[in-house]
Amino acid sequence: MKNQIILTLALLALLMGSECRAFTPAVIGGVRDGAALGLMLENRMTNSTSLRLGVEASTSNSPGIVFVGGKWLLANLRSGSPMFLSGGLVGYLGNHSEAGPYISLVFERLLDIDPLFLEVGIDVVNSGNLQFQAGYYF
Repeated sequence: MKNQIILTLALLALLMGSECRAFTPAVIGGVRDGAALGLMLENRMTNSTSLRLGVEASTSNSPGIVFVGGKWLLANLRSGSPMFLSGGLVGYLGNHSEAGPYISLVFERLLDIDPLFLEVGIDVVNSGNLQFQAGYYF
């Protein structure tokens, strides 16, 4: 059952990847059930909605992480930094592959640097994993 979920997640990423013709790549890294580093692609569909997908390598028992989701504008903070809600599916790949939903808050234009962002949330895989990452759009 878990392998079918992971396969479905991978196929969904491939199918949605064709929608990312005007994608913006970003390098992301931080804590996601261990130290993680990877690449994310984001497609702004409207000013307040984005499609996101990415892959990361991790130091945890699951060395690969794949995610597919969306990002929706919640508010513009006083500092001029937009705050987004992000959610979708995340898969931890390895000897014990698992998948589940994730939810996070994304703060863009961090420290008044336009391509820098911070993401804080939780991956609801197994018993739940803290997600704390920073990224930089190219």
